[in-house]
Amino acid sequence: MPANIDELKSNAGRLLYRHLPEEYRYRDRPEADQLGDLEAFLHGFGSLLDLIRGTIEQSYADAFAEAADNGRQIQTWLLPYLAELVGAELLSPSPAVRREELNKAVYWVKTKGSLIGVDSVADTMSGAEAVVVEGWRRTLIAPRLTVPPFTGPKSMIGDGTPDDAPALPLGCPDFRFVSRAVEDDGGANPLYRREIRRRDPATGLLPTEPAFVHWKPLSREGVPCFVNAYDDPSVRTPDLRDPAFGPVGPHPKRTIIHVRPPSGLFEEGLREETVTDGSAIAAAFDDAALATDLGPSGLLEALGLEPDERLDRLVVNGDLTVPAGATWAFHDILFTGAIELEPGARLQLRRGAVRTVVLPAAGDTPSLIAHDSLIGEIPPGTGFAELVHVTVLGAATLARLHASDSIFNGTLDGITCESGQSCVRHSRVPSLAGLEIEHADGDGTTEPMTCRIGNSLSNTEADPNFISLYFADAGTCVLRPANFGEPGAGVLDLTSSAAVREGAENGGEMGAHNHQFHAATMRALRQKLARFAPFGQELSLIYDPCLSRPPARQQ
Repeated sequence: MPANIDELKSNAGRLLYRHLPEEYRYRDRPEADQLGDLEAFLHGFGSLLDLIRGTIEQSYADAFAEAADNGRQIQTWLLPYLAELVGAELLSPSPAVRREELNKAVYWVKTKGSLIGVDSVADTMSGAEAVVVEGWRRTLIAPRLTVPPFTGPKSMIGDGTPDDAPALPLGCPDFRFVSRAVEDDGGANPLYRREIRRRDPATGLLPTEPAFVHWKPLSREGVPCFVNAYDDPSVRTPDLRDPAFGPVGPHPKRTIIHVRPPSGLFEEGLREETVTDGSAIAAAFDDAALATDLGPSGLLEALGLEPDERLDRLVVNGDLTVPAGATWAFHDILFTGAIELEPGARLQLRRGAVRTVVLPAAGDTPSLIAHDSLIGEIPPGTGFAELVHVTVLGAATLARLHASDSIFNGTLDGITCESGQSCVRHSRVPSLAGLEIEHADGDGTTEPMTCRIGNSLSNTEADPNFISLYFADAGTCVLRPANFGEPGAGVLDLTSSAAVREGAENGGEMGAHNHQFHAATMRALRQKLARFAPFGQELSLIYDPCLSRPPARQQ
């Protein structure tokens, strides 16, 4: 019998049993922890009726791009067929965004070439907050008597105060004032609306509905606090550089898209738990009744806490040791401490993170198997690891390595390059072209042979550029790359080489965030904007760290 008798019941069965005369329900006396014979008979029919109802509801939802009133959505495999009916081409790599892309296809055609349409495309395709800046509004124009503001009323000039700023900026900023984005309580312009999604600090869950706040520049003529940010209203001479080679300034024929940088695996507001004794985790893996792959809810249950199936990620603080011969497997768990593996132990990670992994001596099978994960460092040792879509931020010292679509940002030492021992493909590796090993000739002598890892055509030595965000260091706001455990850790910037951003075997980015489609999303955004942006406008996409923080509250 199931642990919960409600698992045997069905919605349709409850309705059938409820409509029976009271006499039949009275005579149908169930035994302890069991359903009555008549009730169980009706729930058997009810289970089939529930399946039929679910099929009908899903068939209805499959006919529309937007979600039905009951929450059902069109199945992913049907999206291309429905898109073909309306002449839409779906470019987003994310299934969730692809539904919204289809839902707004007709709207984008109607608003093609307009600023509101470009902003809608940027917000939807990026899956994050985006602000569109028209280059001509930020380009310095020499004043002429035949053009505004001289041809307009005197009120257009203003007196230089923040509340009465000129309608058209004339060049040099007014050093008496500063300019930055502040909240606008009375704002109504959708182009100045920002979406704020903050996790509940108590539960670590995202709100069901996001909050919105409107912003405005504190002073249009003031000195910008953050140069080239989305809220920088100052004007300057045209920037003639090609936006394909990095962030550029304004130009009359350029549209700049400021996108909120992704947080990656770590995010503000995630639920945290501290574990100093791994005995409870070891007991969970020893219990055959529990799942062998623990997620956030399963780990909470193993620790004796209330499980929560709604959790998508869980941060675990503290150092742990995997006992000899044991296999620990986790998904969506972010360990901020060190995990040491005793001889014969194995650690498996999916969409997880570990600051430090200490591996035992290499055997016939890898002791560390990680997929779509972030690792801080692998200290010197003779371990054996299998890494697929993994980013190692620090140094890694391994005797044997099987790696694919991964990024080794630090040094990579100790690798045995002999045939059949190690294999690294479609990865970013430090310079290994000069690494030599001793190769025995047939006559008994040895000669140096270059390691094939560095010479592999699918690997690259290009340095990955990780995004920089604002952090409070020693009471000072500092713009720097994120460290392990901070939002943005290991996330590639748009200035990274294409060999890293598009070098994975599936055409996506190398490293831990391949499954989050960051680089692929920005490519899809550029392709979509090229079709709906004003004719003749070139596009510049920028990760703007200022969008990671809400606008300031005006004093």
